[in-house]
Amino acid sequence: MSDSASPQRWGEEHMIDLGAVGGPAATAAPDPGPAPSPARRFPRIHNAALAYAAIAIALAAAVVTVVKWSPLHRPLAEAAVADFLEAVHEGDVEAALALTDQADAEGAFLVPEALDSRWEIRRLAQVAYEDLGDGKAGAQVYAEIAVGDESVVGHRYQVAIDRGEAQIVDAMPESEAWGSLEYLDLNGVRQQIDLTGAPTYILLLPGYYEFYPDLPPVLDFEGGGGSMLVLGDEFLAIEDGFIDTWMPTPWIIVNEEGEDQVNAALREFYDACELDPAIEGCPFGFPEDPERDVALAPGAHWQVTAYPEVRAERLWYEHGAGFGLESSLPGEARAQVEITEDGETRSALVSCPFWVYGLYAAFDGEAAFSIDPGTDMYQDGCRSIVEVED
Repeated sequence: MSDSASPQRWGEEHMIDLGAVGGPAATAAPDPGPAPSPARRFPRIHNAALAYAAIAIALAAAVVTVVKWSPLHRPLAEAAVADFLEAVHEGDVEAALALTDQADAEGAFLVPEALDSRWEIRRLAQVAYEDLGDGKAGAQVYAEIAVGDESVVGHRYQVAIDRGEAQIVDAMPESEAWGSLEYLDLNGVRQQIDLTGAPTYILLLPGYYEFYPDLPPVLDFEGGGGSMLVLGDEFLAIEDGFIDTWMPTPWIIVNEEGEDQVNAALREFYDACELDPAIEGCPFGFPEDPERDVALAPGAHWQVTAYPEVRAERLWYEHGAGFGLESSLPGEARAQVEITEDGETRSALVSCPFWVYGLYAAFDGEAAFSIDPGTDMYQDGCRSIVEVED
């Protein structure tokens, strides 16, 4: 039997045939030779002596096997990957990076605070080796890490060996960062994300990461996913059990508690508009009409008779704005007005239907929402007014 042979000096490999220990290998029968010489008499060996000899041979084989498979005698490349993963698990970023060709790498998440030790090394083995000559070699080391019994991710690390020194090549590939909010939060460490400029790229050490661990109670992850396991360029979305080479940033949605707060913020917004229709985004401006002039009656103000309501499933976050609002039913406000038409003025009660489309529920990062007029798509005035009976 042969194993993942340990490299000798400067990365040379050797193999030990354990099948040769304890008995010769089977071979073809030799050609007949000359007649054997007369048999020589040997001293008789008792059965006890034979038993001791057999035990000695078995122990020798066991010693060789232990030496071959002991972690203390790992191939150089395998030992380097083991040391790298163990340093990350212990939170020693500097020691981990020193074993790679990215020793000088920097980034928001290359700090001990961004590492979570709730994972373990499941498997480690050198699976390929190439002697390049002049004391140099290349190797591949397969590693697996896991959280629990079912969440496992594997990766083949490339290791360069140069005269007895091993270095992991490209241990942390760059990943494009996308934030569910204006920032990406992993294990409580934040990185600002600007989607209006060039993409943001990050480096991640192996391990377990939670997205937005301090997510306010008004928000949830769509589908419940909020954690991942990372190894090299492999990302495992733990809740979904899906592995990809893209970082699986979860989508954040407003839950039922958040829905109540958004609707409460809407009511506050429209209540303020009742008293001051000049507030930005108030929908109570009269539409232009070349045939008549409409104005609030002296001392009159708008009164909301029906508030539009939004549902959580209709709330989608947009960077730089907030959660876009939609409602299947409009709201309504009424007011006493004076209508001047054909040189005559009369009083009337009018109704103004209004919609939330184009408004945004801006999130303050803690647990509160405020209403933002958002884009030019929002119509901040009555689309029409209808005279109603008093």
